[in-house]
Amino acid sequence: MSHNASDNNTLPMWEKIAETKRSSREAAIPAEWRLQPGQIPESQLNVINVPAECGILTARETNITETTAAVLVQKLISREYSSHEVTLAFCKRAAISQQLVNCLSEIFFETALEAAQRLDAEYAASGIVRGPLHGLPVSLKDCFKIEATDATIGYTAFANKPTLKDEESEITKIMRQSGAILFCKTNVPLALMAGETYNAIYGYTSNPYNRNLSSGGSSGGESALLALRGSPLGVGTDVGGSIRIPASFCGLYSLKPSSGRFPTYGLRDGLEGQESVRNSVGPLSPSLDSLSMWSQAVVGSEPWIGADPDCLYIPWRNVETPKKLCFGLLLDDGIVKPLPPVTRALLKTKAALEKAGHTVIEFKIDDPLYTDNLKFALYRSAAAELLDSTLAQTGEPWPRGFEMLAEMVKNKAKSQNNDEVHSSNSSATVLQLWKAQVKRTEFAKQMIQSWAETKMRSETGREMDALLMPCSPWPASERYKYSYDNYTSLWNVLDYCATTIPVTYVSPAEDKKSSHEGRNELETKIWKEYSPENMEGCPVAVQLVGRRLHEEYLLEVTKACDNALKSCM
Repeated sequence: MSHNASDNNTLPMWEKIAETKRSSREAAIPAEWRLQPGQIPESQLNVINVPAECGILTARETNITETTAAVLVQKLISREYSSHEVTLAFCKRAAISQQLVNCLSEIFFETALEAAQRLDAEYAASGIVRGPLHGLPVSLKDCFKIEATDATIGYTAFANKPTLKDEESEITKIMRQSGAILFCKTNVPLALMAGETYNAIYGYTSNPYNRNLSSGGSSGGESALLALRGSPLGVGTDVGGSIRIPASFCGLYSLKPSSGRFPTYGLRDGLEGQESVRNSVGPLSPSLDSLSMWSQAVVGSEPWIGADPDCLYIPWRNVETPKKLCFGLLLDDGIVKPLPPVTRALLKTKAALEKAGHTVIEFKIDDPLYTDNLKFALYRSAAAELLDSTLAQTGEPWPRGFEMLAEMVKNKAKSQNNDEVHSSNSSATVLQLWKAQVKRTEFAKQMIQSWAETKMRSETGREMDALLMPCSPWPASERYKYSYDNYTSLWNVLDYCATTIPVTYVSPAEDKKSSHEGRNELETKIWKEYSPENMEGCPVAVQLVGRRLHEEYLLEVTKACDNALKSCM
């Protein structure tokens, strides 16, 4: 929405702030990088090829932006490309991406180009490579603090409060020390608390494969940008699926580590101080190799020494996987059966793995909603109060989709006014939190036992190497329809590591709507609303889950799975 200057005086405080932020973001895109009015009609849903075809990039810039991050680093070190020209190409492509799907929050292209120029000059003089990400442009999710930029995480209350140099996130510093060039930050939902990306400042970030669909959340600006190749490598965070959901919706590889492997210190967190379900930082990319490259760079910086007191002293481990692997397979959690494209992707992956000589065995989770029922006490209750007090600072209203949290705040106020006993929608007590944490640990014990018991069925003499399962019931949800995260959030509560692998695309011919008797109201609704025609061409991904703190091993197992899929193409 736009207003003229005279209208601005009558706007509520939060709207004025939002309008100013949008205007400054708009002004950061040079005129020569802008699409012509009407060049891409609103009705064009699939815009994935627009950056390469719109005429703004040169042929060389198109080649650069379609090269994987790991190969770009090699070409930067060999001086085939300069960091300045690579950064310029990605700045231009990110600007195009922003105009197509509204994926950026903070734009600092000029600062990035100056940094790239300095790196090139330094390299020409010394011949010494800056680090494992030498000269590579890297995008960061909005919650990472970068000097001279805001980290609003979708709140107008946090706008126009630029980060000072000594307040930067540890990941920001490590990226620079590793030689990366930071050039933009990406859009998120309010407080990072949704499975799709929209807020009062910047609005909705859509999926570049179909702009009627979600790009996921909360790292949805990141996933949309990466899908359009506006960045070769991005960094997100995940406390309930916030890396894996967007990666799966946009056809990307990603890694959600266990907490303690990569530093989270210095982030702007929507749930600061919440430690029952720990946040984690991880990479997303169109290429699998980039995940290992980023992970090794971060662990190689030894963040446990001085960067983050929560980082574990686990140097990077070079692992080899056995030739024959065993994968557990979970097709349905018993609550919301995935839609036909997701089931087809899982079965396609199973067939590819078996063809490659691996075994696939059934794996079930007893009481799959067990952890979901703990979330109120573990974090939702306090989150509602925190959001309410922050929104109130600028009079910003509760956004669509946050009704449950808004209701909790209302109920708490009622119960305090009436001296009533707290309802299940008011605040959890510390004692309730402790009890929930005991139950969480009991469930974690059951899970490690179930995992260990797969050794009896694996045909390899070992337990299963990873669990193959959905990321979400949808390939990508329609706008404002995301409503179920248990396929991902379960593993945050248990702190396992997980990856995503893009497998296929939605095909109305292969993914016909079938009759499925819903076992509950939510499942019935999701299946009733399913239309393969509305999702045509949308990527479909799967999730691989590994044991806690087994990131190196899981990345190798993911590579074996990806190779099996590629050999069947």
